[in-house]
Amino acid sequence: MIGLLAPCFSKAQGKFYPSRPHYKTDSYDGFVYGIKGGVNIPRLYYTNPSLSRLGHDTLVTPSASFFLEIPFGNWTVAPELNYQRRGGSTSYVFSDTYKESYKLQADYVSLRSPLCFYIPLFARFKPYLFVGPDFGWVVGGSISLENLDEKQPENKKSVSINGSNMKRYYLGALGGLGFCFMIPLDNISIVIKTDAALNWGFNDTYSKLEHTSEANPLNVQAYSIKDSRYSRGLEIHLSLGFFFNKQDACGKF
Repeated sequence: MIGLLAPCFSKAQGKFYPSRPHYKTDSYDGFVYGIKGGVNIPRLYYTNPSLSRLGHDTLVTPSASFFLEIPFGNWTVAPELNYQRRGGSTSYVFSDTYKESYKLQADYVSLRSPLCFYIPLFARFKPYLFVGPDFGWVVGGSISLENLDEKQPENKKSVSINGSNMKRYYLGALGGLGFCFMIPLDNISIVIKTDAALNWGFNDTYSKLEHTSEANPLNVQAYSIKDSRYSRGLEIHLSLGFFFNKQDACGKF
């Protein structure tokens, strides 16, 4: 419904991308909808000192969104539905004899609503800054523990993420910077954006059952339920967007 009604709003938002001939302004004025895809580089941050000192391995996980961008002059509100894999990986030596690798990867569906400020340097090129809330829900994932010593039996084991080993909801924020390019074509105008952001979780990701010792920890050698575990990440996206044609959309509606 938002997508259908957005083109029918008042033209008070102004000409956000003034770069085409005046007789084609309706094709680049107003609301933008599109998709974005990229990667997230997640980390787990522990308040327990012994866990925070462990070596953290680099993970590269997927991230993708559907978005709608609503302009108000140089400011826009860009609500989006995002899928992202968060978590972390660490390797450590157990009992001074062999090395283990612990990896947590949780799939989240999140509702985000960043506020963007565009710097109008050029008509078709605009850097921008953005910040906004991020509310998500765990929909799946896995926790795995691998013995890196091939001589040891039971080299790898894993469990599926559920409510007993991961807090179901996520509260956080994201902020970053990006660049926007407008490409005018004969019939449509394409908006291409690239951005980088830091996502910052505010709530402890340990579940209630973990804190009460009712959940069986997979990695007993590097596990703590006395403190907290937070999700962080650096994400990089490439977006492809299109302008609503106001007259056509309202006419069909």
